Amino acid sequence: MNSKARVLSAQEAIDLWLQVPRRPISAAMRRTLDAAESGSFAFGDLELPLSSWGTPGDPFVLLVHGWGGHRGQLSAIGAALAEAGYRATAFDAPAHGEVPGERTNGYEIAQVIRGLVAELGQPYAVVAHSLGTMSTTIALQEGLQAQRLVYTGPMRRLHDAMGAFLQMHDLADEVAQQVESAMLERFGEDVWQVTALDLQLPGIGLPMLLVHDKQDEITPYVSSLALKRAYPAAELMTTEGLGHRKILRDPAVIQRIVDFIAA
Repeated sequence: MNSKARVLSAQEAIDLWLQVPRRPISAAMRRTLDAAESGSFAFGDLELPLSSWGTPGDPFVLLVHGWGGHRGQLSAIGAALAEAGYRATAFDAPAHGEVPGERTNGYEIAQVIRGLVAELGQPYAVVAHSLGTMSTTIALQEGLQAQRLVYTGPMRRLHDAMGAFLQMHDLADEVAQQVESAMLERFGEDVWQVTALDLQLPGIGLPMLLVHDKQDEITPYVSSLALKRAYPAAELMTTEGLGHRKILRDPAVIQRIVDFIAA
């Protein structure tokens, strides 16, 4: 262990773990969002912005961004789905995109998903990215229904992010134990099981497409390999050189997603 690594209190550790690293909406993504239908969804005291593509009444596809992301990252997928005859809707989660706040968690984002579904109806399909796949998996255990799932750059288990978290913030190894204890206290004894995609997805049993880049710098490619082993019925599309975020705007990836949903 690095003797100079920081040691935090338990409260500081969980606060940092749940702090959202915001990413700005690029000019290109903003143009795509401007061309979409805008709306909002009331979630507690927050108004979460919505962007929708396609005709109301067409089969509904819910788009879920990842940790630190925003709805603009899924805009190219939304536009392509509209061209294929679907109604796609993306949202900014609490403390993400244009929504104020510094912290949220996967369970809260799962609540947003369930609230949206209560208002918009159950989706035909869900396309989720990165840690958005975890929130979607939680929501699927709590009433979300879909006929097809697409997970891009998924993380097999929340535990898998711990090493990168410690390294990113130059934290001592003991901080991991503080975070784990705080997670158990806040979210329950089953938190690590409920959020484990490789444990939950086989039981959910939906047709699934996994898309992952071998050079993903945020969630390692082996995560999708592990999910494929745990759930052999899932399809796996492997890319190279796109990394974690460009995968969401790659024409070949988008076409595969549209084809899978339309199959």
